[in-house]
Amino acid sequence: MCVGGGVRHVAAGPVVGGDAHFACHAVSDPQRPSNGRLMPHGPADASPTVRDLARLCLPGARLAYLSACDTMRIRAELADGSVHLASAFQMAGFPHVVGSLWQVDDTVGARIARGLYERLAPDEGGPLSVEGTARALHRAVCEVRADHPRTPSLWACQVHTGP
Repeated sequence: MCVGGGVRHVAAGPVVGGDAHFACHAVSDPQRPSNGRLMPHGPADASPTVRDLARLCLPGARLAYLSACDTMRIRAELADGSVHLASAFQMAGFPHVVGSLWQVDDTVGARIARGLYERLAPDEGGPLSVEGTARALHRAVCEVRADHPRTPSLWACQVHTGP
């Protein structure tokens, strides 16, 4: 489920149904990780930063899918740190977050997202079964890997964080 209008809607109120999907550009700042941001629409300075997102309190949040490049990118010297867009969504209340370690091929990214959602959607409709997010992502990635076994840069960048 997309949150209309982008991150500003998330910052302004509760997440619809507890799930949010962002298909947009992202900017990470390896020198100042808290300045990273999703850029759904408009000028970059209008989009909330990692710092802004981490300050939110979204008690109904369940799953954030960040279909954008570099949402989990950090400097090599800070490899044991976790200040990035995906962690900001977790701090805001999303127990399950899917992000990317590097640039995402649009076609492959859409295929993986579709595969994840097909596995999480209940047969009878209703809310996604987000408890299976890690397994659903793994299976969706395995499908793409089977088609492109020698090109891990296409399929290995999506990561689930959460229980």
